[in-house]
Amino acid sequence: MKFLLIISFVISCLFAEDFITMKEYAKMLYENPRGIGCKNCHGERGEGKILAYYTNKGIKTPYLIPSIQGLNFEDFKKSLMQIKSVKSIMPNYSLTDNEIIALYNYINQDKEQKNEK
Repeated sequence: MKFLLIISFVISCLFAEDFITMKEYAKMLYENPRGIGCKNCHGERGEGKILAYYTNKGIKTPYLIPSIQGLNFEDFKKSLMQIKSVKSIMPNYSLTDNEIIALYNYINQDKEQKNEK
């Protein structure tokens, strides 16, 4: 009986696949890392966007969220790791190093694919 159980376990391990791919995991992180998705403010692929408009002295002004596509990895990580002030709208996500790497790669994968062509 033990032999049969061990054999079935070994066979199942041989044919097992990852639950999700790294690309799917990174996309999931980007869309909803800790309740507030990066894409809500930075756009579908980190290109930046207008979050809202406000009126200042009678002038309608856009509140621009910057692109995060062109950042180098060190600046990207620093912006995610720094403690935000009370006035900042950027949330503290408490991401792990592996999550930060996955997000960075996800945001920059289109650029890398274009460079390969």
